[in-house]
Amino acid sequence: MNGLGAIIIYAAAVVLAAVALSRRDTSFRMGVRRALEQSFIVLPRMIFALIAAGFIVKLIPTEIIVGNLGTDAGFKAILIGSLAGLIVPSGPVIAFAVAASFALEGASVPALVSFLTGWSVFAAHRVLIFEIPLLGAHFVRLRMLSVIPLPIIAGTLALIVSGA
Repeated sequence: MNGLGAIIIYAAAVVLAAVALSRRDTSFRMGVRRALEQSFIVLPRMIFALIAAGFIVKLIPTEIIVGNLGTDAGFKAILIGSLAGLIVPSGPVIAFAVAASFALEGASVPALVSFLTGWSVFAAHRVLIFEIPLLGAHFVRLRMLSVIPLPIIAGTLALIVSGA
């Protein structure tokens, strides 16, 4: 991790730790304990997710990624990114690892924005496992119809803003 995102995360951790310490109660100790508990849960998942993402991307030839998701692909990259986001059956650890791997292989920013937006609003696995059983098919149908254009809109805005 580098750049502004890393600075924000590190600064937030330092500021929150300082606030917890200043409270002069068990807040800091409990925060450290919670962070360690989460680390033991999340770190192994992240390691295997990164390995899986690496294999996913390497199983797809770089030429296909660049040709379909690269800057020269234009609007096609936005459509493919949106559809790819829909079919990635995973949580954020794998989805973001796949997006990062696509980026390293030459995928454009608009394609990545479309991919992550498609993944976050559609997530076929989440729809089948949680939304339909808990909220019903009628609700899911309305929600899906209302968000269909979002990945394409997000990717197009990224295309305009990035000038790619």
